[in-house]
Amino acid sequence: MAWLKAAAAAVAAVLSLGAAAPDASEVGYTVSPEMNAAGLAALDVTVRLRADASGVTRLELPDRSAGASDLWRYLQDIRVDGAASVDEDGPAFRVVRSVPSAPLTVRYRVVSAFDRDPDANTQETYKPAIRPRWFWVYGEALFLRPQGDGHVARFAWRGAPRGFPFASDLEHAGAKPMAMDDLFQSVLVGGPDLKLFKRAAGGPLRIAVIGQYPFTDETFANTVTRIVAGERAFWRATEGPFLVVLAPLKPTLGRRSTRGEGRGDAFAIMTTPDVSETVLKATLAHEYFHTWDPRRLGRMYEGDHERAAYWFSEGFTDFYAWRLLLRSDEYDLKTFAGTWNDMLLAYANSPVREAPGSRIVQDFWKDRSVEKLPYQRGAIMAARWEGELRNRSHGRVDLDDVMRAMQVRAKALGPASPKAPDLFVETARGFGLEVGPEVEAVMKDGAPALLPKDAFGACLPVTTVTIPAFDYGFDIDATYRTNTVTGVRRDSAAFAAGLRDGMTYVHRESGRPGDSRQLLVLRVKADGAERLISYSAAGKSLITLQQIAVPPDLTPAQRTTCAVEAGGLAPTPGAAGSR
Repeated sequence: MAWLKAAAAAVAAVLSLGAAAPDASEVGYTVSPEMNAAGLAALDVTVRLRADASGVTRLELPDRSAGASDLWRYLQDIRVDGAASVDEDGPAFRVVRSVPSAPLTVRYRVVSAFDRDPDANTQETYKPAIRPRWFWVYGEALFLRPQGDGHVARFAWRGAPRGFPFASDLEHAGAKPMAMDDLFQSVLVGGPDLKLFKRAAGGPLRIAVIGQYPFTDETFANTVTRIVAGERAFWRATEGPFLVVLAPLKPTLGRRSTRGEGRGDAFAIMTTPDVSETVLKATLAHEYFHTWDPRRLGRMYEGDHERAAYWFSEGFTDFYAWRLLLRSDEYDLKTFAGTWNDMLLAYANSPVREAPGSRIVQDFWKDRSVEKLPYQRGAIMAARWEGELRNRSHGRVDLDDVMRAMQVRAKALGPASPKAPDLFVETARGFGLEVGPEVEAVMKDGAPALLPKDAFGACLPVTTVTIPAFDYGFDIDATYRTNTVTGVRRDSAAFAAGLRDGMTYVHRESGRPGDSRQLLVLRVKADGAERLISYSAAGKSLITLQQIAVPPDLTPAQRTTCAVEAGGLAPTPGAAGSR
């Protein structure tokens, strides 16, 4: 392993490099891998900048990102050359005193938040993951910054030994300075286990893969290329360089997990290797659609107000991810309907289904059901409004026209553009659709989001039934975490069927979680022997369940017609807003 032997010398050479004092506005960042006998141990960061003209420079350390907090914990051995003194002002700030405008060099190490490979129970993938043979880190968890406006950044990756590939969207800037926000909205990955592919899809595309999956790396790269090309075609866009990153989450009994994050000119996905191809494609399509929604459609609010509007940035993005996968033949009708049905089933069973928008603001990062709610509401209402537009115009206008018109208007208005959710309401009104009252009722007040029967055309009718709510009868989340049956209620069907706390949970044999109409069959182990527990997971309350029906035995011509109705595939001459 030559890359291990050369590591110490390579890193030492980088850290000893001299550099000219930067311009007052420019901050130079250099990242290098720190190696030990086991492999990668940390990332070394060097920051070169000019001190403030007052002689007092405040440095802001990583702190919060999405659901993660206290990211400063992973920065170690912070030292500042050129400073007279360095003092803490709380854990996330350093106050540096020096000669006014003096050149400063800040050095520190970033260590892993995890002492093992992250797994499906690891919720905070915004924290740095640094393993012996690979690393994954977001810019906001890696870089500190000087406070104040007007700074620009330069980035360099240095000191990696042979056989240690690296990829980041920071490379897209080349030698040119970039906005500080671009630095922090970045993803960086590398290590001997990284494989890198280059493709063209309406612009340069790189795909970085870490880990082993049921599909080949080449298959994944080709799937990404088709999805990216399809979405660029939807927006009629020729784009600059883009990076897609796939990294592993360690498998966990009973749980599959896929988490994506759009990063401007990149998106990153961490997934368990057993995730289905259907879910992975949806994640890919969702994250790439964030290149436009909401970034080029007016952007989002700041602070807590952003979460209140996730129905547009996340829910609409789910709607379009599934729609464009159908259009590009990555989904067939059965998969398209199945994806919708899984979401509709989860929404029907949601314990927070009628929660107001204020609950999303408060608990989005604390409660998984609350986290899913704006995705569910936004996708359902997007389909509802799509159908209304199509029906009102007799097929001449659909939601695509509104979205493309939003992009044109947001670009023309620039910083003066209304935020994306408000711009959508205004733009839809221009197409004869008034959505404001339903935004208020559903997104703010928590009224049910329901699909009309013809939301996906006559070929894929939406059925609505009332069924008992699904009830496991025990704490499924706690059971998954320990592989031990936990929290069985004595008044539940699970208890009556023989399920007891302390049994080893093996897996679910059959039954559809969320669907009380199907018998739930669990395989467990007790007293050294495995056995099956079967019961009806029907709760005491009733729910309204909507599902999409796919007619059996469709001919190829009928399937095409259904896909056109469901996916809005057929451009209509003279439509308002070109398709």
